[in-house]
This record gives sequence, structure tokens and C-alpha cells, in this order.
Amino acid sequence: MASLVHGRAGVTLSSDASLSTNRVERPTPDVLPVDVLEGAILSVLRQGADDLGARWAIQARSVLLLDQTDDQEPEQVTDAEGLVNALLGDASAGESVPEHSIGLGLRFGASAFARGVSLHHVMKGLDLLTAMTLYAMESAIGQVEVPTVNAADGIRLSRRLQSRAALLSLAATQGYMQAYAETIREGFRHLRHDLRNPLGTIKSVLALMDDESVPLEARVNPSFRAMASRNARSLEELIADRLSDAAALLPVVAGQDVSVRAIACAVRRELRADAERRGVSILVDQGGAHGRLDAAGLELLLRSALQVALQECESGDQLRIGFEQPDDRVGVVVSCESGRSPIRDASALDHLGRLAGQIGAQIAASESVVVSIPLRPGDHARPSADRERSLREAGGLRDGETRHDVRGAREGHHGQAGAH
Repeated sequence: MASLVHGRAGVTLSSDASLSTNRVERPTPDVLPVDVLEGAILSVLRQGADDLGARWAIQARSVLLLDQTDDQEPEQVTDAEGLVNALLGDASAGESVPEHSIGLGLRFGASAFARGVSLHHVMKGLDLLTAMTLYAMESAIGQVEVPTVNAADGIRLSRRLQSRAALLSLAATQGYMQAYAETIREGFRHLRHDLRNPLGTIKSVLALMDDESVPLEARVNPSFRAMASRNARSLEELIADRLSDAAALLPVVAGQDVSVRAIACAVRRELRADAERRGVSILVDQGGAHGRLDAAGLELLLRSALQVALQECESGDQLRIGFEQPDDRVGVVVSCESGRSPIRDASALDHLGRLAGQIGAQIAASESVVVSIPLRPGDHARPSADRERSLREAGGLRDGETRHDVRGAREGHHGQAGAH
């Protein structure tokens, strides 16, 4: 009898095969070149995972817009080596991700929330880790010999890393949102308790005033009416304060308590490669306000403005970022050392103005370009004990430029090769 072949699965049933045992012969699959490449590269990278994690931990401080003293290690980057190994994965397990890496992502997201970091910047921090790991893989290729690989294998390897990074980001988002939800629940528990106290008093007073078994002179006692009035006012104040529009969002969502200079330095880092290609330097002045504001919105607008300014610069130009603080706002001033306006394109200014309107900011241009955004009101929510303690422990950023410009000897922003 002719053999029946299922070619794709590699399953062959012949006439003399034992049907009683249903024996199936499965050939051993060939080892793919990308598997060999991944195993060789990962063996190199794991030897330097602690160094890569340490460098990411330093750079992540400015990306996450964290304020801290020099000797304080932020909670969310203390296990940096573990996060690096989670991205590297296990070459012997193909594209599977160790279960512990999901736990790392959950803890990373929850810790970032406790420190008051926005979800936008949590994702930026993980993107930075992915970029630095990709650069390390690129550098490691020169240290291994796998002659049969080609460009497609390199792309496949990058896709594997991207898949692990996506899972790590998903876990971090889940951890962040779980911590956010728990803080919301705790806030509502406090609010229910605080509302029930005056409401209970009012209900008790009304019950006494309606109780016919109580003497009339007691039921009409003016102190009962005064007590009900006081507690009604307390209810009104609680509703106005704790259920207001300003209190509708937790501060970590409504705005971060950050240094404006830290945002400016983070934007400069993002645009360093573009500035170096154009031969333009960007200087950031000392100072700048520190307060609760829409850090992600200011970062997006300032980056857009600087990108336009860089396009109008010539080689050798120098852009300077300064700071001002009008009433209830913070301002970032972009100027050109030559004295000309850094942005002269009217259509670009119109576009920036529309973008500013979408995020509640303002932009004005003359001899300099001023990007301003409102300072947010204080923290009306009741954060969890861990988050409250973390916020109390946060200190101020030092002014040293290395806080924002740390990179390896051959690395630029995000670990890419830099121009020196």
C-alpha cells in the first residue's frame, strides 16, 4: 500500500506500521540560523547584563522624570538586570518568555505609579531599555561567528526581542493600572466614611425631631437645628472638594510633580542625534520651576518646537533653553545665540499653536519662542501609604549634566552609536 504523507507535519504512515500502537515518526527539525545567531548573541549579552542594566538605570532617571538625591536609587530601576534578562529571554525556549519576567513587569509598573511617574513615561523608560538592548545586540554581532546568517535573520531576531518587549510593556501597564485602581478604591473608601459621618448625624437629628415619644421642648431644641446645619455644610464642603473636577483624576494622571528643567533635558536627549547631524548645540540653563503640571504635554510641545527650530538652524548655531514662571504657569524659553528668532516659519508656528491648544498650553514667538503650560492645583486625592511615603522621600535633581547625558564610550541617545 502506498504511504500516506502529511508533508507539513512530517508525519509518515506506511503499510507495515503498527496500527495498534499508532507509532508516528517525527523527524528532528533543523536548527535555524536565527536560533544559532540568537544563542551566540545572548550568551555574550548575558555576561554584560548587569552593566547594561546599570547604564539603563542611570539614563532612565531622566527619562522617567524622577526627582531624587544622588544616593537614592529609584525603586523601579533597582532590578534593572532582571529586566534586561527578561528582554533577552531564553534562546532554548524559542520565543517563549519566562513567567518571572511578567512579574518583573507588574512590579515595575506598580512601583512607577507609587513614585508618581506617568504611564507615558513608564512606556518611554521601557522603550529606552529596548533600544539599548538592541544596540547591545548590534555590537555583539561583531563578537560572534555565524557565517550562514543574513539580514533577514537579523530582522527575525529583532522581532523576537520586540515580542518580549511588548509582553514586558503589557505587564508593566497592568501593574500600573492595578495600583491606580487600588488607589481609586482606597480614595472612595475614605470618601464614603467621611460622607457617612455628617449624614448619620443629620439622620439622627431628624429622627429625634420626629420622635413623638421625646418631649416637644426637646424636639424643637435649637441645638438640633444648629447641629443639622453644621453637618449639612460639612457635606456640601466634602462634595465640593472631594468630588470636584480638579479631584476627578489622581495627580499621577492629572499631572506630575516634576522639574521643568528635567523635561527640557529629556527633550534635548531625544533630539541629540538630530542636533549632531546638523552641527547644532543645545544648551539648557540652570533653574526652572518645580511643580505639578502636564509633563507629557509639555514634553511633546517642547520637542515639536525644538524640531522646527533645528530645521531652521545652520551648522554652528547654538540654541539655548531658559525658563520663566508667570502667574500660575511655567514657561520654557527657546532662543538662538545669534539673536534671530529660532522659528520664523509662520505655518510651523500656526501648527505649534494648534498643538498647544489641544493640550491646554500656549506658545508665543518673537525674538524667542516661549512654551508655557499651567501649573496644576495641589494633591486633593488621598494616595496610598506607599505612594505618599515615596513622594515625601523624593528629593531634587542635581544640576550636573551627567544626570541627563550618561552614555557608554561608543553610545549616543538610546544606545545608538554617537558622534564624538
